[in-house]
Amino acid sequence: MNKQPVQLIFADTNHHYLSSKTNWHDLLALDWEQVSYIAIDASDIDDAYEALLRIRQLGSANIYLRPLIFISRESKELSWKWKAADGVINFKNEAQIDWSFWAEQVESYNRWIKKLTDEDESVDGHLTVKILRMLVSRNLIAEPLATTDMVSGFIYPKLQPFFTLKDMGVVQMLAYLEKQQLLIPSFIDKAHFCNHCDSAFLNFKETCPQCHSHDLETLELIHHFKCAHTADITQFKQNDGSLVCPKCDQTLTHIGVDYDKPSTVNKCRTCSYVGQDSEVVAQCYQCGKKTNSEHLEVRRINRYNISSIGINAAYYGLDTYFTNILETELQLLSLREFELFTNIEAARIERYKKSESSLAIVQLIELEKVYLALGSKAKQVFSELASIFKAVFRESDVITAYNESIFAVLMTETSKDSADIALNRLSESVKQLFSQNFDSLQEVSTKSILVNAELDIKRVLDNFLNAQEN
Repeated sequence: MNKQPVQLIFADTNHHYLSSKTNWHDLLALDWEQVSYIAIDASDIDDAYEALLRIRQLGSANIYLRPLIFISRESKELSWKWKAADGVINFKNEAQIDWSFWAEQVESYNRWIKKLTDEDESVDGHLTVKILRMLVSRNLIAEPLATTDMVSGFIYPKLQPFFTLKDMGVVQMLAYLEKQQLLIPSFIDKAHFCNHCDSAFLNFKETCPQCHSHDLETLELIHHFKCAHTADITQFKQNDGSLVCPKCDQTLTHIGVDYDKPSTVNKCRTCSYVGQDSEVVAQCYQCGKKTNSEHLEVRRINRYNISSIGINAAYYGLDTYFTNILETELQLLSLREFELFTNIEAARIERYKKSESSLAIVQLIELEKVYLALGSKAKQVFSELASIFKAVFRESDVITAYNESIFAVLMTETSKDSADIALNRLSESVKQLFSQNFDSLQEVSTKSILVNAELDIKRVLDNFLNAQEN
């Protein structure tokens, strides 16, 4: 069966271009293996962009990486939001739209999505991985675009929809990935940013070094050749506009013969200070704060190609080191095997009623940033983290990885209170490792639950993850 485009209906006013259409309610229920691309009515570009943004921020690569095409009767594409889509179809008559042409254009994207090796897709929740996957799936060069719509002054249109207000900006994120050699930069521009609110919109002012007023007047200096007197032009200029030297009273007629103008000076209208020195201060249009120019944040604005390391990270994620090390050190079980062990333990406890066992959940918050921040040192850090896990949990305990940063442990013959003690010991050891060796804090979230016949592992882990995200 050939893949087909799907028209996304996200508002009552949308035009219906395709017979195959869907809405937000049944979007997740689509057979995404058969979807070539999503067509979005862009009669109102702001509404269309909001729909695109909502899709890009979903958790599954099968959806957020799917090609998105804007469709419009208008040919004007003035806003950067048009460039956020994978393509734009402008038309005068609906019958003129060649849907199969666009299906062929985006087929390479769909083939890449199908090749993803991480069936669980839990790593897709990491913003860094989503950015890398977007670049690799499109063979995309991230190009900056100057805009007044964003306080940063620059935007990367294809990547902006992945970001929310809680995330760092696109410029900072790409610089972060560059630092870890996941992206290869090419210089485009340099920009100054407010060090209070990160805005690029600054008003630069020359100010008086004495009273700090910016009410300055720029005056030309006059140098009289004959007597060598030099002063600002107001000292020479007469009421009739002629120039007379205040030192020797000679009239200056011809520039280059009688005098020259070697430079300029600033005169403060507030305190009357005259001099060539001035301070440059930038006032931010966003927050209103003033900063000396030398204290502003200066950043390179680059275009980015993805590196071979970045391509690998796009396939396998950024923090698989830790899971791989735990698999070696602690013999991780698959989630299905873990559920089977837990169900058997729950049945044993229910039958004999002589002991207690606990389910322990551990999340290393924002673990992907450890990899990004430490680079080549990350493997050593993860080895030490694995040693902490091994020291806290016993050989009789069973462990699984729910995703790259959440782990579940079946602690047999262990009460909830004892499980909490073990979890506290693990949390303190992890925090101590980072504070003493890397001068940073690694947050750890934990929870313990008594094992019983009603325990649903998948639901408990899902609820735990949702609680952390909220």
